Amino acid sequence: MSDEAHLTIGDVAARTGVSTTTLRAWERRHDFPHPARLPGGHRRYREDQCEQVKEVARRRDRGVRLEIAIADVMMASSRSGPQAPSVFASLRSRHPHLEALRLRKSMMMSLSWAIEDEALATAARPVIFGNFQRTRHFEIAQSRWEELARVADVAVVFSAFPDLRTDVAPVRVPLAPDAPMRHEWSVVCDSAEFCAALSAWELPGQEDKPNADRVMEGMWTVDPWVVRDAALTCVRVAQDYGYDDGGRMERILEERPVSAASAPMVTLFNRIVGYADSVR
Repeated sequence: MSDEAHLTIGDVAARTGVSTTTLRAWERRHDFPHPARLPGGHRRYREDQCEQVKEVARRRDRGVRLEIAIADVMMASSRSGPQAPSVFASLRSRHPHLEALRLRKSMMMSLSWAIEDEALATAARPVIFGNFQRTRHFEIAQSRWEELARVADVAVVFSAFPDLRTDVAPVRVPLAPDAPMRHEWSVVCDSAEFCAALSAWELPGQEDKPNADRVMEGMWTVDPWVVRDAALTCVRVAQDYGYDDGGRMERILEERPVSAASAPMVTLFNRIVGYADSVR
């Protein structure tokens, strides 16, 4: 047992306001908070676990689904060094029900354009993030993203930019050469009227294929809780790579109700089909 783990479950309950019954239920269902055990089986907790429990309770009370609140707090506490998380890896590890699909880049373009179009058409003041494998890919889409930024509360793009640019919209966040997201393609849109997240990474060994025919492993979702989680991951990446907006992005997401919209999904699907027909 770690020397730091000296608090009883009653101590944690007293310090956090979360009952011992609830703490045991969280441990049984989510392995959180994970205690050390004395030889007799009694639980002991560290001081920092009290802060984690309080943060989970705070997020839950704000309307964040419990398992997402726990995963988010644990990811934040386990990060070490400058390596920022990856949107694709985060979705795959924290939401295993999402199906990973093999998609040609042409289909990824259809999905991305459909999400961007629907964001422009129906999303009021969205929080939107885009990740581009190459800066030239962003340059091709720049006018589109400038229009998205004009109607958004938050608009941030990631790529191999030479410098952080906060004086333009969307904000440009440069990724380090070894950043996992340098190999990913992502679009995340979170608003009350419409939400969607798409993320994929390019499979290696395709240098000889035409760009549109290269295959990516990707996943996409319109589950509002998963989209919110993806948006929070993007916030952390932006922060880790130097974009300090004083917590504004997090406050906007925390204060914004999770989307309950479902009607735009038919329109989104129709946009995807239309683009898939014409992209080649």
